[in-house]
Amino acid sequence: MPIIRSNAIRIKRFRELKADLRTNRDRLLVGIDIAKAQDVAQLRLAHTQLVDKALTIPNTQVGFDAFWAHLQRRQQETGVSEIVCAVEPTGTYHEALARFLETHGADVVLVSNHVAHANRRTLDGTWGKSDPKDAHNLCDLLERGHVLFYSLPDERIATLRRLVRLLRQARVDLGACKARFRNTLLPALGPAGEPLPAAVVVALPAPLQGLLPPAQRRALPEVGADLPPALAFELTDLAARLVSLRTRIAQIEAQLVHVATPLPAYRLLLSLPGVGPTVAAILLAELGDIAWDHQVQSAPKARGAGHPAGGIGAVGGDGPDLAGRPRAAPLGPVPGGPRRGAHTPLAGAAGGADREAARGPLCLLQGDGGAGGEAPSPRLGRMAQWAALRAHPRGGRSRGAAGDSLLEGARRPPPGPPRRAGAGGDRETQRHPGRAACGQGRCGPATEDSHAAPALGVREW
Repeated sequence: MPIIRSNAIRIKRFRELKADLRTNRDRLLVGIDIAKAQDVAQLRLAHTQLVDKALTIPNTQVGFDAFWAHLQRRQQETGVSEIVCAVEPTGTYHEALARFLETHGADVVLVSNHVAHANRRTLDGTWGKSDPKDAHNLCDLLERGHVLFYSLPDERIATLRRLVRLLRQARVDLGACKARFRNTLLPALGPAGEPLPAAVVVALPAPLQGLLPPAQRRALPEVGADLPPALAFELTDLAARLVSLRTRIAQIEAQLVHVATPLPAYRLLLSLPGVGPTVAAILLAELGDIAWDHQVQSAPKARGAGHPAGGIGAVGGDGPDLAGRPRAAPLGPVPGGPRRGAHTPLAGAAGGADREAARGPLCLLQGDGGAGGEAPSPRLGRMAQWAALRAHPRGGRSRGAAGDSLLEGARRPPPGPPRRAGAGGDRETQRHPGRAACGQGRCGPATEDSHAAPALGVREW
C-alpha cells in the first residue's frame, strides 16, 4: 500500500525543487484549482510547452484515480521523470487530493493565496476569474518557483492542531457571551454608570453573578428583585451557554493533554518556567514537526555564538560557542557587563609618542606599518579608529603622517566662526568657560597635553 513520505524526506525534496524550478525542464508541472464539486488542472512541460490547458477532476475517488492515470500517460509521452503539483490552500478541500497525490509519489507544493491573487491580474490585465484561469495562474507561479512547503504532520500533531482549533473557537464563543452580558444585558438591568442594586444582583443566575466585580457580590440580601419575564429568560439562557462553554473548554483541554502526554517534546516544554499542561500542548501543536527542520541558525547568532574570534558582536565566555570555536572577548558594551574602565586604554596620557602609537590603525588602513613598522592587530577595528580620532583631535591631520587623507573631513564638522568667552559670548561658553578653547569635540583648556587620547572606556566608546 502506498504511504506518504516523512517530512524529513519531503523538506529535503522541496529544497531541491526550489533550487532549480526555474531552470529544470525535466518535469511535468500541474496547477490545480480546488473547488467543492470538481477541480480544474492545467498540465505543462516545464519551460517548454502546454500539455493540457484545462482538465476537469471530479472530487471522488474514481475521479482521482482517473486523473492519476492521465498524469502517468502524459509522463510517459513527454519522457519526464518528475511530477510536481501546485494547489492553493482552500480550507480543507485540497487535503484529500493532495494526500492522494503524495501517496502516489508526486510532489505537492502550496501557493500562497495573496501571491495568487496578485499574480492573477498580470496574466491578461483583467479582473476576470474562472477555474481554468486560476489553474493557469497556479501553473505559472509553480514554473517560476513561487511556492511554499506543504507540511503533512503525523497523526498526533494533526489531532492536536484540530483540538487547538476547537479550543480557540470555544474561547471566542465564551468571550462573545461575556461581551453580550456586559454590553447588552447589563445596561438593561439598570443605569450603566452605577453598580447594580443588590436585589437585582441576587436575581441573576449564579454564572452571571461571577461576571460582576467582587464589590457588587458582597452583603447581598436573601430575596431578589422581580425581573421582566423576557429579560429573565434571556439571562437564564446566557447562563446556560456559559456553563456549557466552560464545560466544553475543560473537556477539550483534557483531551489536548491526553494526546500530547506521550510525545517526548511535551515533557521538555513542561520543564519551561510558566508553561503548564494546556500551554505546552498548544505550543507543541503550533510548532509541529521541528525535528526535520535542521536549519536552526538564527538562535545561535542572536545569542552571539558562532562568531569568529575577534568578531564584533561576539558574546564572551569561558567555554566554546555552539559551533565549537573559542568565544571572542567582547569589543563593545555587553548587556549586564561593566560600564566604565572595562577596556585597557589604547592611548596614554600625553605626549607625541602616544599620538604616534595611536596612529597604528590608520597606518594599517593606509598600507603603512605604523610606529616601528609593525602593523597592529585587525581585531581593533572601529574602536582603534575612534582611539586614533581621539589622539588626533584635528581630524587626524598631523604633518607628515601617512594617514592624513583617511580622516580628513570624515568625522570633523565643518569649521564655524570662533566662539568668544565672557560677556556677550554664547551661553554654552559662559556656562563652561573651559570650552572656549575646545577643538572639534575636545573639552578642557587648549594645552599641549590635550592632544593626547584619554582612557577610552566602554561608555565613551
